Amino acid sequence: MKSLLRAAKRQLLAYPFFPALNLPFRAFDTWRRYIGPTTGNWLRWLFASRADSNFTYHLTDRCRVNLIASVASLLAKDFTEIERYFNEIESDNAFDAHMRALWRSHPERYRTDETPLIGRRVVWYAVARTTKPKVIVETGVDQGIGAVVLCAALARNTDDGHPGRYFGTDINPNAGFYLKGDYAKFGSVLYGDSISSLTTLNETIDLFVNDSDHSADYEEAEYRTVANKLAPAAIVLGDNSHVTSKLAEFSVREGRKFVFLAEEPRDHWYRGAGIGLSLP
Repeated sequence: MKSLLRAAKRQLLAYPFFPALNLPFRAFDTWRRYIGPTTGNWLRWLFASRADSNFTYHLTDRCRVNLIASVASLLAKDFTEIERYFNEIESDNAFDAHMRALWRSHPERYRTDETPLIGRRVVWYAVARTTKPKVIVETGVDQGIGAVVLCAALARNTDDGHPGRYFGTDINPNAGFYLKGDYAKFGSVLYGDSISSLTTLNETIDLFVNDSDHSADYEEAEYRTVANKLAPAAIVLGDNSHVTSKLAEFSVREGRKFVFLAEEPRDHWYRGAGIGLSLP
């Protein structure tokens, strides 16, 4: 039947009425392949999730393999090493228990999901585990999921003989709820405007993560502010690179390499964000 339809379509392609004739077939096919599954995921999410921003989800297996292979290539490491770091944080029972326990007393738990799914932050963790940074700076801490992920990496790096320190910045005085307990031994939050905090921070930065005000101008201002504070081998991660090209532009200006890694959420309506990586 399908072959007959395809043959009939080929015979009619040259006629001006073909677009009108083909419209219901296009509608059915795109609904079946794209719109329908997304709508179904959205409807399920409305009732199964409490999140209203900073959506959390698993990554697809395909995306996970692509991210591991990409990070391995960028950092000149074996696939198996980067995969080990992915597995390490994804199966970290202490991390999971820490997040779930604090969620129960979270003042915003009714708009936040209990299960700590870290999505693309697994790349942050793998980069931190691979490069063993002495200083990590993340702008835009929000609830502190990324902060704990990065501090979990620092904790293991310390066990391996490579200690490091995390500094988060956020204008919200209540940001960083999850950065408590053992993880707080490895980092702290600087409260106030991120540009001001970065300006006064007297540290050489090995890993910088931009995740604060997502306006293009503010993102660019952050990169300009930290440019002379970056260590020679510093890596910059942009969590807004699916929205702006500011990290790519910064990389071109500074003579750095740039790549963009897209994430693909599994069974979720959100199409996913991405990570810009700027390397010397």
